[in-house]
Amino acid sequence: MSHRRPRAFVVFHAALLVFSVLLPAISACGPPRSSGPVRLAPIPMRDAIEIVNRNTAKITGTLRAAGPVDGTYSGPDGRRRNYHLDGTLFYLAPRHFRFDLKRFGDRQMLLGSNEDRFWCYNREDDSYFCGRHDAVEDFPGALPARPDQIIDALGLSRISGDDAPPAGGPGSIQRVVEDYQEILFIEEDPAGKLALRKECWLDRCDLRLIRYVVFRDADGIIEMESKLSDYQPLAPGGPMLPHRIEAAWPKDGATMRLNVRKWAMEPQVGPAAVQFATPRECMDQTD
Repeated sequence: MSHRRPRAFVVFHAALLVFSVLLPAISACGPPRSSGPVRLAPIPMRDAIEIVNRNTAKITGTLRAAGPVDGTYSGPDGRRRNYHLDGTLFYLAPRHFRFDLKRFGDRQMLLGSNEDRFWCYNREDDSYFCGRHDAVEDFPGALPARPDQIIDALGLSRISGDDAPPAGGPGSIQRVVEDYQEILFIEEDPAGKLALRKECWLDRCDLRLIRYVVFRDADGIIEMESKLSDYQPLAPGGPMLPHRIEAAWPKDGATMRLNVRKWAMEPQVGPAAVQFATPRECMDQTD
């Protein structure tokens, strides 16, 4: 008499087989070795996630950050270009976000998101890319950076129970390497194909906070990655926030470095504030 194993069991162990092949290559692409003085013992994945979530829970209102932004990108003509801009960022959990990039006060790019919509403006070709959070499949392929990924890449969002079930399971697995505990998020498409879509690398030598974030496409190719460093407390008792963020989009050869001069709380900026208002151009495109 045969016994059918539960689907979660089959998916989880299939994932382990897949990652036994993929993970050696993944670790080679990770961040530099941690500079922390003492390597901490690994802890259960649930406990590691809770440390991150306790830190983000201390973000009780709208955050504001400002600092120089520089990097490289490919223009519409395919030529590689450098940029040096002034960046201002607002964030209110979980989806309200604004990242304004200007040169001498003149806007060059704007990334935004609120409860319902996201948008991106690029001055170079005077374009808007817009969409709705409830239609993820409609994210335009040409969008230079999805606001929801930028939030994760800054280490500001909590690791949700939907992404990482409290007891582990097929939605996530942990891999411990010399300097990091890697939380790896697995997705299954309608055909039953497993794919590694996101990684959060937690430092074992410092605060156990996120130091490296990766987003991958369905084929395992990196879409976006970010490295976080120079964590400092916003105020005594936290939250701890990164002051140097280095992001890259390997497919496009684009890079971005943000050096935050100062994080601050902006209690007067709420969900209905102008900073999170959907531009008219986006309302016209998504209505």
